[in-house]
Amino acid sequence: MPFEFSLSPDQEAFRSAVRAFLQKEVAPIVAEMDETEQFPAATVRRMQQEGYFGVPIPEQYGGLGLGKVGYCLLLEELGRVDASHGTIVGAHTSLGTTPLLYFGSEEQKQRYLVPAAKGDRLLAFSLTEPGSGSDSGAVHTVAEKVGDAWSLTGTKLYVSNGREADTIVVLAASDPKRGPSGGVTAFLLDKGRQGFSVGRCEKKMGLHGTSTAELILDHVELGPEQVLGPVGAGFVVAMTALDVGRVSLGAASLGAMEAATSGALDFAQKRVQFGAPIAQHEAIQFKLADMAMKVHALRYLVYHAADHQDQLGIDVARWSREARQAKTREAAIVKCLASEWASDVIDQALQVHGGLGYIRGTPIERAYRDARISEIFEGTNEIQRLVVARDLLERGL
Repeated sequence: MPFEFSLSPDQEAFRSAVRAFLQKEVAPIVAEMDETEQFPAATVRRMQQEGYFGVPIPEQYGGLGLGKVGYCLLLEELGRVDASHGTIVGAHTSLGTTPLLYFGSEEQKQRYLVPAAKGDRLLAFSLTEPGSGSDSGAVHTVAEKVGDAWSLTGTKLYVSNGREADTIVVLAASDPKRGPSGGVTAFLLDKGRQGFSVGRCEKKMGLHGTSTAELILDHVELGPEQVLGPVGAGFVVAMTALDVGRVSLGAASLGAMEAATSGALDFAQKRVQFGAPIAQHEAIQFKLADMAMKVHALRYLVYHAADHQDQLGIDVARWSREARQAKTREAAIVKCLASEWASDVIDQALQVHGGLGYIRGTPIERAYRDARISEIFEGTNEIQRLVVARDLLERGL
């Protein structure tokens, strides 16, 4: 496919608008949010009102219709300002609205997707369990058929937006003997259902503005209209959503790298040691150069993958097997490299700041804590390498 990376005037205008909004509304509250570890409900609501929770969703379903490229522009700008807000948007959009857009019935799209895209409904996605993390096909939450309905019982862990979400995409074993190959089904679970409760919310190293919740399901009854996609196709639903999430996570990592590099560059030009700004010392220049190279390379990787997803369209039935495989490999590569490069760039930026970078409450210290999870969630980087290697063995380079 052709390599074309220029943004349209409309995309550039969107980026500028997002950047101005985030600097005005989000940047001023980030330090306090991180310290108090409170979900930023007020700024989330303002972002919903701006349409930022429905950026890639077509206008016919209440979104802004800006595709995956527009969505990555949003996540990149969020990454420059605050990872918590980016995670809240990502859990809702990549993992919540994507399954509805790709696999939902028209009735489900009108009932769930439209209000979610317009900012009137917050979504979450629930796959991980006490016994299944990287082994995401080993789902132990059981969906038992009761007449035309389903009864769900089990415990889910580490659910971003889990405490605040109005609706959660839940993966459950509808035929445990078949495992991920036809034995897992996706369901739409509304908050307030009898038998559903939120358990503990984890205290985390970073992402202090997000809830990471335990969800408890005790014989939660759901009707057939709350099955998302075909019965037994839940693993496909989940992995398709994760492909989108992994590329947008790459965009958020890119934004964090840009902020760290810019901050280190500015500090190095102002910090004087041995009678000169430290930016004049080769040891610091090499760090800045390495950081800038990774930023430049990742920008191309992210937007190439996002553009590829846009070209595939939203009709999953029309995707060829080869196109699916290429999309999944690209997403794994972007996620793995972006998360590791971000950790490295932010670590080097902290080193440039010296002792100041280690002080609690500084932007680079917060970025350091926030970045580490990106190598773990949405599929650990070990799993991403397995995805890439297995595809290489099947299809070659």
